[in-house]
Amino acid sequence: VKISEGCSHRCAFCSIPLIKGRYISRSAASIVREARALAALGVKEIDLVSHDTTWFGRDRGIRNGLAALLERLSPVPGLEWIRFLYGYPEEITATLLDAMAGPKVCRYFDIPFQHADPVLLRAMGRGPDARRALRLIERIRTRLPGAAVRTSIIVGFPGEGKKAFTALRRFVEEARFDHL
Repeated sequence: VKISEGCSHRCAFCSIPLIKGRYISRSAASIVREARALAALGVKEIDLVSHDTTWFGRDRGIRNGLAALLERLSPVPGLEWIRFLYGYPEEITATLLDAMAGPKVCRYFDIPFQHADPVLLRAMGRGPDARRALRLIERIRTRLPGAAVRTSIIVGFPGEGKKAFTALRRFVEEARFDHL
């Protein structure tokens, strides 16, 4: 279930179409209707996918929109698993973790940390440094035992030297990602 729409454009560097642009959330009611229709056809798992699914509803003035959506989807008859993909670390709140404790919500986090070095993270326009990221991972694993955490990492970013790479390697070892 695609929960947002984005404008497509071509990257000036490689001419590959990207999904970027203004963030536009679908209404929660339309997503729940679609999930009900799919469940009536026998679908057992709903995957909520967007560029930043944890941002769901912000463009409509809704805080903790993803948590509210998960709570609305959980009672849909026939659904057994609800999963969301692509959550940015700054948006994984206590409210979202509470919503994920529901029996149908898959305890799976796909969080693109990208790197651990603060200088490179700033250059990438990315969020928390290694210390803050490790605290988030610990909060996830404490609140939701057995949760799987997946990430993507960038190596060879312009300006990355041996020291930054070593910090990244140490971060990956400490984080104990389930999938990388």
